Amino acid sequence: MKSLAIDSASPCMVIAAKNGNEKATLSLDIGMKQSQRILPAIDDILAQVGLKPADLDYMALCEGPGTFTGLRLAFSALKAIELSCGKPIYGIPSLEAYAFPFRDFGGTVVSVIDAKKDQFFAAAYENGTCVLEAEDTTAEKIAAFLGRRGTKSLVVGPDAALFSEKIREADGALDIISFSSQPNPTDALFTIAENLIEQKKEPLKDYDGPVYLRKSEAELALDAK
Repeated sequence: MKSLAIDSASPCMVIAAKNGNEKATLSLDIGMKQSQRILPAIDDILAQVGLKPADLDYMALCEGPGTFTGLRLAFSALKAIELSCGKPIYGIPSLEAYAFPFRDFGGTVVSVIDAKKDQFFAAAYENGTCVLEAEDTTAEKIAAFLGRRGTKSLVVGPDAALFSEKIREADGALDIISFSSQPNPTDALFTIAENLIEQKKEPLKDYDGPVYLRKSEAELALDAK
């Protein structure tokens, strides 16, 4: 299939395009300049596999949780293509996408994103099934959860190393595995989206937007007034 996928849940945005078996990937770890680069990057990555937006069969993105600005940028960019070319968008929960490559792991897969302020966005999966819904939480709470599960645990996601360090501080007896490098998240986005298409699931509606687990700093500041 001909498709475009964006993971913008973490500070390093990953954009990928696929044309059959041909695929190209681009990472944008450039902070606030992502807003200037995302549209040219999409054009560039599509051109690398011989595509234009009108050629696409579908688009996919991490719908959240994750960085406020990154999620908004990805939604805005793909919504523009949807509006101009009529191409469907499939939203995939960020933590599910990070855990997906490890669905055959024989234990509990904890998928995490650093939410700052000693908090993490985290969810847990066993055999591909969610056993802990995504929440804005602490390493201590996840350590207690894993202690109750009593299984070996694999920590994945862009901030797996940081979270593993924190969780070992919380409970050094836990059997924790983590990797210093993570699979390309857009591979999971392509696979999950095509599974949804095969199951005839509906794409995102016009009014659908990013999934947040907490208010932005601007919203919190406004509430404090």
